[in-house]
Amino acid sequence: MRFRLVATALLTAVAVAACSPGTDNGTDSGTQGANEDVPLPGQQWALRDDRVTAGEYRTAITRFLACIQDSGYRTGDPVISPIDGLSLLYDITPSGDPTTYNDRVQRCNLSHLSMIEPTYVESHRKVMTQPLRRAVGECLEDRGVKVSGTEHNATDFATTARDEPVVVECVTETRQQLYPDLPDFAVVRI
Repeated sequence: MRFRLVATALLTAVAVAACSPGTDNGTDSGTQGANEDVPLPGQQWALRDDRVTAGEYRTAITRFLACIQDSGYRTGDPVISPIDGLSLLYDITPSGDPTTYNDRVQRCNLSHLSMIEPTYVESHRKVMTQPLRRAVGECLEDRGVKVSGTEHNATDFATTARDEPVVVECVTETRQQLYPDLPDFAVVRI
């Protein structure tokens, strides 16, 4: 249980960091300006044209998961998130020392995925699955939020609700109820 909490906390931190602009490109700070947004060396192949295709994203996920596996941890096969129809969800089975585990996952993330994933997901239209949209709408209505029925993703629901935390709660709760066999961790991008 402790590993699941550590893993969830780490993946949450990674997701938040992944959505932040990167400034550390792995080079000597004397050669790059501190505020430049330069891709990390292991991710430049996908980010050199400032956009990420579905194929590039899948390749980055494959490389990330291979890095995790090479570090001695088991991973699940990636599946499309019902939350946005874009993100790939996967499980990582932690073992051994939690600090070592966290360090290795972070190293793999920074080497292969941290900037590629948000670039891909944020540049494409996110569409929640119909069953999840309906359940999120009902959850919000139960909490006193009037939904229009035209919402297609978490961003639309947040705009309607004017309350991001309640939307994240409803999306997280209903996703776990409707899709219990999917990996536990999933980012809700608003």
